[in-house]
Amino acid sequence: MEIWILDPCGTGERRAWADGWAQHSRHRIRRLALPPDPLPPDPARGRERALALARRVRRALTGSAAPDPTRLPAGRPHLLLALDGMDVAVFREATVDLLEGIPLWIYWHDSALGRRRLSDPSRAALEASSARAADRLLFNAEGHRQRFLTALQAIDPAAAAMGIARSATLPPGFSFPPSPPQQTAPEATGWFLWIFRGDPEAIDRLVDAMGPAAAKGIDFRLIALSEDPPQAARALERLPRALRARLLGILHPEDPEVDRWAARSHALLETDPETRSPIWTMTFAAQGIPPWAWEGSVLAELLPDLATWRNGRELREWIEAERSWSRIPTRRSPFWLEGLRPYAWPALAARYDASVADGEADGVA
Repeated sequence: MEIWILDPCGTGERRAWADGWAQHSRHRIRRLALPPDPLPPDPARGRERALALARRVRRALTGSAAPDPTRLPAGRPHLLLALDGMDVAVFREATVDLLEGIPLWIYWHDSALGRRRLSDPSRAALEASSARAADRLLFNAEGHRQRFLTALQAIDPAAAAMGIARSATLPPGFSFPPSPPQQTAPEATGWFLWIFRGDPEAIDRLVDAMGPAAAKGIDFRLIALSEDPPQAARALERLPRALRARLLGILHPEDPEVDRWAARSHALLETDPETRSPIWTMTFAAQGIPPWAWEGSVLAELLPDLATWRNGRELREWIEAERSWSRIPTRRSPFWLEGLRPYAWPALAARYDASVADGEADGVA
């Protein structure tokens, strides 16, 4: 099969996901991506992204980004897999002369409708429009799928009924490191890596989790990982002073300097909303860094045996008890590595391949 992935946001995390599948797939996978955009999707931005990707597709099929009835499409894909963040209805309308009859699915790495607290009605409207226009909906976790369809039911019962019948879960995939991780002992001071993708909810959860520890005077340091460090620096100015003083730097996840901090870190903090695909988190956890995830995250659903924290008090206790409480993921007991293996691409790609080939996305419920 020829599969085209349409990525309207172009983040490194989604690129790693697409490249990992393409590397291990028996299908031919091509990724068409827009430049990274840190701004959240809304109807206007979703429309702009859809039209930009429509021009990319038109150029790929006809050699021209402008409609031209004299140019016939060549090499059409068998399946279009759009990632969340654009208006799929607008895209289909803009490419109907080229892509009529080709199924278009959506893979939801994140969504507003899938969150427990709907705080972005504009984004929710964009997602409902896209869900109506897609032939199939794929989600990174079953909890995400159920929350999304429940919220969609309140907006468009007909679209929700279609979604129930034509949706499934496929967990996010990632690439294991080529060599086993070195299980070095972390330093006495608590060092933590924290992946920040720009979502205010993630900041609120970090403050709730680490604020009490900072206020109590517990010795720890934070290194934030962001694909847009300048934007992250501006966003993190809202951290309380005591917590901001513990933030030693902001690095891109692919910066070579990250390896030095990872080697001395006690744990990797996951605070993003419950819809996010934790691809960077899984990648670093596979390097031997204990994942400390909050109980509503996708990572917690993918690793049901992983101990999770619910609030700042619990996490403060984790930091204090890390050396004596065996239930907490530590470098001395990397049990989470085995739990991650089903989501590494050498194993997971075959499930993706079978799902798209059969028109069914059974995945992992």
